[in-house]
Formats: sequence, C-alpha cells, structure tokens
Amino acid sequence: MNGRICLSCQAIERYLGAEESRVHALRGVSLDLEPGSIHAVVGPSGCGKSTLLYILGLLDPPDAGWISIESEAMSHLSDDELARKRNEFIGFIFQFHFLMEDFTAQENVMIPMRKLGRFSDEQMRDRAATLLAAVGLGDKLRRPSQHLSGGEQQRVAIARALANDPRVILADEPTGNLDTANSERAFELLQNIVQQGEKALLLATHNPIIAEACDWIHEMKDGRIIASHPRGAPSPAF
Repeated sequence: MNGRICLSCQAIERYLGAEESRVHALRGVSLDLEPGSIHAVVGPSGCGKSTLLYILGLLDPPDAGWISIESEAMSHLSDDELARKRNEFIGFIFQFHFLMEDFTAQENVMIPMRKLGRFSDEQMRDRAATLLAAVGLGDKLRRPSQHLSGGEQQRVAIARALANDPRVILADEPTGNLDTANSERAFELLQNIVQQGEKALLLATHNPIIAEACDWIHEMKDGRIIASHPRGAPSPAF
C-alpha cells in the first residue's frame, strides 16, 4: 500500500431485475485500488464479480454507495462526462471480446483512441501495432477480426483495453478463453504494464494460478467481499 488510491468504492449496493423478482447483487461492497497493485476477485458464479466490475467501470450505476477516481466523486457526472472519464481512465477487458467483425485487428484497437481524440491517425496506427505486437499478433494487424481464432480475438481485446494508456484496468475472466500458454503470456503482459506504469488492475477469475500471483485476493460470496488476502496468505477455495 502506498497511500495513493486510483479508484475507490464504498458501500456499493446493486439490485438486478424487476421489482417483484429483483436480486440483491451487491451488498455494501468497499474496495480501494492503489497504483502498481493487482487485485483478484474470486468466488462462485453469480456472487457479484461481474456486477462489481461493471459498476467500477462506470458502465452501470450503483443503487447506493459511491465511487471516486483519484479522489473525484463520480456521482455528480452526466452520462457524457462518465463516458469520457471511462474512456480516458479505465481499460475494460470483457469476458467476451466484443470486436467489430469487419474491422481489422489494428482498427479494433484504434477505436478507443478515436473516441478520445488525442492522437493523429499515424499515432493511432503505430500505437495499435505496438500493442498487438505485445500480445503476439504483430503479424496479423490487417486481418479482419472475424478471421482470427477465439484466443486471438481475446488478445486483440486486451490490446484494445490498453489503447488509451488507462490508469485502471478492469478484466472479467480475461484469460478464460485462452490456452495455458497464451493465458500466462496475457497475464504477464498485464503484470508488466501495471508495474511499469503504476497502474491498478482488478480482475475477476476462476483461475487459482492467476489469482495467487496477484497482490491481493478478494473473496466474494452472495454479493459481499467476505475476506481479503495479501499475496502469500493461505489460499481461498476456488
């Protein structure tokens, strides 16, 4: 812990579904992400891991509680302001890649950069090429994503999440669709980016090897974080 906080949430509550059958998905969740730290959230399917990531990623609003980014509260921001904050500050790796099928790998990685509007076309192409090379796809820049394998598509999605050099990376089972070698390579890439760039990474995973390589493991059950363990502490059940 270094005293600084990239992203914080306090007492987050979230209900899902219609009033008569709604589910209490998050129950008072609080969490702080520090620069240079990697956090894993583990727990059974349906415990609230993905719901938490979507709220922290400013994709869904909480029903109660608050989120702050570098000490700035998010509750007062308009939808447009939230979208810009999300695009410039947060990189999100979804469980399913959500690529544009007719776009090349390079064009898909350029999408967040185009939305942010900070780079020239040449700068965007160069940065996309560098990121794709880092995930082992430097030779497939111009291949339409629909002609890539599932594992290759997920690696494009990882590169896309890093396009705007985000301070916080949120990842929902980022290696779930990758084989062992590519899973290790993708996680090592994220580790290096976090450590070298003083970023924060929070990932939901069922992979105990990846979880145990993180700085912190947070166990979730029934919408709550029931325990948090630093690296090296006795491992939770997966």
